[in-house]
Amino acid sequence: CGQGTPQPLLFGSAPWPDGERSTYTLTNADGQQAGSAIYALDGVANANGEAWQLVRTITAVGSQETMTITMDAAGFRPQASQLERANAGARETVDAVYTSGQVDMTLTTRQNIMTVQREQVPSDARETVALPMLLRSLPLAKGYVTQINTFLPVAAQLERITVRVTGEETVQVPAGSFRTWAVELDAGDAQSKAWIAQDAPFLLVKYIDGRNKATLELSGVE
Repeated sequence: CGQGTPQPLLFGSAPWPDGERSTYTLTNADGQQAGSAIYALDGVANANGEAWQLVRTITAVGSQETMTITMDAAGFRPQASQLERANAGARETVDAVYTSGQVDMTLTTRQNIMTVQREQVPSDARETVALPMLLRSLPLAKGYVTQINTFLPVAAQLERITVRVTGEETVQVPAGSFRTWAVELDAGDAQSKAWIAQDAPFLLVKYIDGRNKATLELSGVE
């Protein structure tokens, strides 16, 4: 039906430099300024060898959410992650550790109540929060389509996402004007959209979340 046949999922090498920091304005579904977001990418070494650590920090009025994901250097499969939410002096966390075919999660509530949960996940699943950045390492081009499994520990939610390049667009954001690939992320019950710069290092220029309708727009990178 003109949607294209999905290609095998194949990530290239990381296009971002070690130590990259990109900042974004955050607006809500009504288009009102709601806060800011920072994505930080650092190379690290651990017991599993070379890895990337992705930290996404979202700051809004009176609250902050930090997601830290450690991923394999090649292929970006998650090794571990931690979500921390803090507001009004309270803190809640979700820690996840991945092994082949499963993820073990520890959830700590604001009342300091701890629970554990284990879920079976495909060994090729990537973390949902990392997906907008991982798009940068895909071979995006006109007509490109692929599929990817994603997992969101805080909701224990596994999804099969169809990634589809819908066209080329010039996008104006606070950081400037960029020639981009417009990319649709179809989860079935929600469709997100990302705009990825066509020139290296293939920055995430803009992103609209299909569920909460929040919009990120690039305001700076270093």
